[in-house]
Amino acid sequence: MKPGARIAAVIELYDGWTHTRDDADRVVSGYFGSRRYIGGGDRREISERFYNLIRHQARLGWWLAEMGYEFQDGRARMIADLVLHDRLSKADIEDRFTGEQFCPETLHPNEKHLINKLADKTLDHDAQPGAVKTELPKWLYAELMKLHHENLSAEMAAYNQPAKLDLRVNRLRGSVEDAIKSLKADGIKDIERTPFAPNGLRLPLGLNMLVTAAYKDGLIEIQDEASQICVNLVDAKPGMTILDMCAGGGGKTLGIAADMRGKGRILACDTHGGRLDNARKRARRAGAGDCIQQRIIADERDSWLRNKSGFFDRVLLDVPCSGLGTLRRNPALRWRIGQRDLRTLMAQQSKILKAGAAKVTKGGRLIYATCSIMPEENERLIETFMRDRKDFRPVPVSEIWPDAPKSVPVPGGKDKPWLRLSPNVHGTDGFFVAVFERTAKGKVK
Repeated sequence: MKPGARIAAVIELYDGWTHTRDDADRVVSGYFGSRRYIGGGDRREISERFYNLIRHQARLGWWLAEMGYEFQDGRARMIADLVLHDRLSKADIEDRFTGEQFCPETLHPNEKHLINKLADKTLDHDAQPGAVKTELPKWLYAELMKLHHENLSAEMAAYNQPAKLDLRVNRLRGSVEDAIKSLKADGIKDIERTPFAPNGLRLPLGLNMLVTAAYKDGLIEIQDEASQICVNLVDAKPGMTILDMCAGGGGKTLGIAADMRGKGRILACDTHGGRLDNARKRARRAGAGDCIQQRIIADERDSWLRNKSGFFDRVLLDVPCSGLGTLRRNPALRWRIGQRDLRTLMAQQSKILKAGAAKVTKGGRLIYATCSIMPEENERLIETFMRDRKDFRPVPVSEIWPDAPKSVPVPGGKDKPWLRLSPNVHGTDGFFVAVFERTAKGKVK
């Protein structure tokens, strides 16, 4: 594709996303699904530019408003981004806006005027409000300022960078060294070990793992290091009986199965059958199918699951959450999640936590996890649980895993036993994990 055609595709994608406010990944998938003639290299550049427009959403909007530009559609934002981020000259932009087939129409006089006014500017400006500088809605900026204070700019700068590609080596199929050797045989270079997760590898973006022998043979799974760290804190042992109550696509289930060396029983539950279907396929490829049982449940009050009270050595609750810890991969989330959504999620999380606690046997552990950065979904919910359930004690992360990463410090979080991860401090997605041990049978509330 010509450079101008790729620019036109980005504009079309952005306008489609703003019109529907659908999940950005679904918009991209749908767009390319109906245009299979677009090659892999073009897809990568179009996708990267589209997500950059979302990552630069607030700052581009601020600049266009400063320039008196009221109509902020994808075309206006693309032009502004080409100047402010790509540092292209007016001539370079005119070379892309030619009006030729598949390319954007030629620049209007007011667009040329906009380019001239922005020519010596950059995306960032001292006059931008804090919410604009950090690319956050005002309500979310106010909440995260309470958490990070002067560190918020650094935290959000990390969230506004694309994540690298993390892999977990499946020890049921081989060692980390085996995986590295296999990937190199497929021509993949620049392979790093993850700093915390012992079975993790980190690769550059843009690689297609699905065609590698390591993936096809079940030797690797795509999984962010934060999720791998969460699996380590489950501390699964061979022979245990474990409940993954919100299993989703089964990534953590597979990690648990590897830690158990395939010996024991894992019950992977979810309310969506499609997710579990995918989990079954992954389990077969990973060689973990014999120890994993998938089951669809209606909700946390499912009658079949209720009969399993006090049954499990470990209960993992990777609960539905805002997902704001995945902003590196899903930058549009910040513009889709609102305070009302957060309240709805908190109510659901509280119910799941209560139901999950009832399934833990005496001496067993409950692991609560989110890929959220919001205290309402993490610390505050956990503190309420601790007040209500005296039959559980918090287990310090260092007690489970002495070499675990140190938690991101938060106000009032000194000496707290749970773990908070962030891309700025750890190079992972934002993630929260709290572990509790059941000290007595207690009365299920």
